[in-house]
Amino acid sequence: MNWQRHVRRGEFEGRKVVIKTNKRIKGFRDFILVFAYVLTSVLILHPSSPHPLGAMLLQNESIAMREMLRKLEILSPTLLHISYKVLIEEFIEGGNLYSLFEKKGDPLLASKAGILTARLHNAKLVFLDNKAENYLINSQGQLVRTDLSFIMRDDSVFSRSMDIACFLASIMDLRGSEYRVIHNTFINAYEKEIGRSCPYLYIILRNILALGFSSNRANTFMNLLKS
Repeated sequence: MNWQRHVRRGEFEGRKVVIKTNKRIKGFRDFILVFAYVLTSVLILHPSSPHPLGAMLLQNESIAMREMLRKLEILSPTLLHISYKVLIEEFIEGGNLYSLFEKKGDPLLASKAGILTARLHNAKLVFLDNKAENYLINSQGQLVRTDLSFIMRDDSVFSRSMDIACFLASIMDLRGSEYRVIHNTFINAYEKEIGRSCPYLYIILRNILALGFSSNRANTFMNLLKS
């Protein structure tokens, strides 16, 4: 479920596409997300600048941003149309990463997600919305990052920790054995790619975010106890 846009499949210029139309209260929800980010940073004594919102959200979805990510070897869907209300991009047939993890744990894809996150951090960039649902799998088994609005230039400990925590919190309602394998694989791949340890704050932030992301409270609670 996309909390900011209505998402549907369709056709555009003879090809299968995904059509994303802004919900009426998207602007308010964008503000709440950024406000929660800044408030959390203040509460844990790591104050961080807010995402600029406004026109920057549109620029982050642009062809220029996608090309910059491609140079970092981070794939994104081909953009076909963009306006303040509607975004149309190519349809990626493999579904999203969270759905795949639900069906079967896949350490290889967890490793790829860790590597992509590290590449972004090496470029001094972060995603405020780095959920597993925002990674798609194409026909070659590659990860494709969608929903780019909340990318931000920031190299603070808090922002990098939040980025890692967001991904791990989004899968924390998986079964315990699968969650631990995915968690460890993601972290190991991230640390190997970036050449240093994960920021220490990610564990605290992951536990906070998990309470909001969870669709299976029992699994989440057990994973919190064992981690």
